[in-house]
Formats: sequence, structure tokens, C-alpha cells
Amino acid sequence: MKIALVSTSPPFRGGISDHNESLCQKLSKNHKVEIFSFSYLYPKIFFPGKSQKFSNNQKSNNTHYLINSINPISWIKTASKIKKFNPDIVIFSFWNPFVGFSLACIARLIKSKIGMKKIFSICHNIKPHEQSWIDKKLIKFYTNSFEKFIFMSSFVEKELDQFKKSYKSIVRYLPINDSIDKKYDKIKLRYENGYSSKDKIILFAGLIRPYKGIDNLLNGTKNFLKENEDSKLIIAGEAYENLDKYKSIINEYDIKNRVIWISKFLSNQEIERLMIMSDLLILPYKSASQSGIISQAWKYNLPVIANDVGGLPEYIVDGKSGYVVKNNSISTLSEKIYNFFNSNDKIDMPKFIELNKDKFSWDYYISGIWELIDES
Repeated sequence: MKIALVSTSPPFRGGISDHNESLCQKLSKNHKVEIFSFSYLYPKIFFPGKSQKFSNNQKSNNTHYLINSINPISWIKTASKIKKFNPDIVIFSFWNPFVGFSLACIARLIKSKIGMKKIFSICHNIKPHEQSWIDKKLIKFYTNSFEKFIFMSSFVEKELDQFKKSYKSIVRYLPINDSIDKKYDKIKLRYENGYSSKDKIILFAGLIRPYKGIDNLLNGTKNFLKENEDSKLIIAGEAYENLDKYKSIINEYDIKNRVIWISKFLSNQEIERLMIMSDLLILPYKSASQSGIISQAWKYNLPVIANDVGGLPEYIVDGKSGYVVKNNSISTLSEKIYNFFNSNDKIDMPKFIELNKDKFSWDYYISGIWELIDES
């Protein structure tokens, strides 16, 4: 079978790019797969980070870097290239209304050749975290270009109802990135980075944005950090906002010597090392769709505390693989941290995760693709 994947891919950074590359690798074992990616993604004015690409700028195999998000001529050329490839199915990936407009136009240009039943979309999000008035129109335009969808949480699936009433869909959890081998020893890795085997290490990893709730994280961990000299909070990720308000909280509570801030974009290898070193991951998001960070945590048997927002609770077995915090409660977050480190959960939760990873497997995820195709 010939399969076309239309989305971003390396050297562009980020979870969507990583997912598309991994999907290509998995499907390529039994099928001929080509990626139709971007040559130009975001205008600088729309991108708050330092760089959109990895510094090595290494390009992926079997990839056509054709799509310019603001150049319609490139959309026509991409559609022509896809039609020439003549795929049996075409899989688009949506994560942002701005970029989605170019993808939707390409989908509409190829539908007469490929057929709508063989074209579908993976949706990492429906609504963006920070919305503008035009987003609703762009989302509607994109979703009306497809009849079939794969979602990574029921929460995001339900969001589509606001834009489209008739569609076919399936939910598959974001799969664990198993292309990276777990190759580090926890204790050795801690010593190499200046930590003790007895340290209680709490981790936040990901882009720093207002909806991620770093203020709640600091307020929820402050008492535990102050009362436990062997505790550490690692906050790791590139900032898409000013950090002064968070630094003022750290100074106010006098926990500067307990908080390690790694302010940069993290490679998969860097996330791997942090997760292996850590005891507990906390995602205090104020809003969410779902989070690829939780899937990565399952790879390394790392328990998670997350707020009851978006699709995050769907990724956590409450009391077994982590805890779900209701109503964005800082006091409950604090209570769960104490409970984790002062109970058998620190031992039992990693064991539970190790035995219950099937729903995060690539085989299960790709089975959703075949189910949608069989409905054609």
C-alpha cells in the first residue's frame, strides 16, 4: 500500500514533527510511505520560540519539503506531487488553525483524484490553547475538508461537534515513542548530574506557556520543598512567556535552592534523561487537549499528577499510575505530592505502569488507521 503523510517533520521541532516521523517509520515496515512536509512553517511574528528547527537541520528520508504555509502556489505544487505519487490513503495531521488552512486546501485539491474516503486527518488538537476570533472559521474550514478523523482523547473528539455534525472517528492514545532505547541507569544518571540516590525529584517538562500552570506548580510544591531538604523541583523547557512572575514566586517562598530551572528546548534524549532521574511528573495545566509528555512518562514508568482538564485524565489511571487533581486545586496537588512520597505509591505505581502499556503501543494506534479504512 502507498501512504502519503501530510504534516510537519524534522528538521522542524516539536511533538507533531516527532509523531509524524515515528508514524512514517512504523508504517514503512510494510508499506511505501512518503511525507509531504513544510519548507516554511510559521512567520517569525507568529512564533514565540527561539527556533523552529533543530540546529543540525537534518532532513528526513522519503520526505518532500514543499509546503509554504503562506504561499498558495506551493499548495498547488504539493497537491500535484501527491497525485503523482498516487497513494492509496492520505493522512493529514492537524494541530493549529493557521497551518491547518494550507493543509485543508491541499486536501481539497487532491480529493477528486484520491477520493474523500481515502483521505483522513489525525487531530492533535481542535481548538488552540490561545484562541482568536478567526480560529473558529479556520477550524471549520479544515474540518469540513474531511470525513474521517483520528483523535488522541475523547475530549478532543467531542470538541469537533462544535464545528462538524457528521463524521467518522476513532480515539487512539498518543503512542509511546519507542524509537529511543532506555539506556540510562537511574542512580548513575543522578550522580552524574549532581543528585543523590535518595533525593526526591519532581519534574515538569515541556514548553512554558501561561496555560501550563507553572504558578500552580510552584504554589503546590512550595511546602514540600521547604520541609524536605532532599527534595528538588526541575522545571525544564523553552519559555514562550516572561518568567519574572515565576521567579518572584520562587523568591517569595525562599525555595530557590530547591528549584532547578532548565530554560531551553529539550531534545528527546534530554527528556529521557530527566524522566529516568525523576520520581514524579507534575502537569498542573489550566487547560489542555492531551499531552504527549504523559505518553513519554509511561515509557519510563514515571507516575504523573495532572489536573482534571481536557483529555489528561484519560491518560492516567487515578491512584494506579498517578493522581488526577480536581478543580485545579493547589491544596489537593500539595496533598498528592505528600501522599506519593510517604506511601507505597512511589514503588507500586511504576510497577503498574510497566504492566499496563498496551494502550500506548504503536500497534494499537495504527490499528485505528486500518479500522477507518475498512469503513470506506
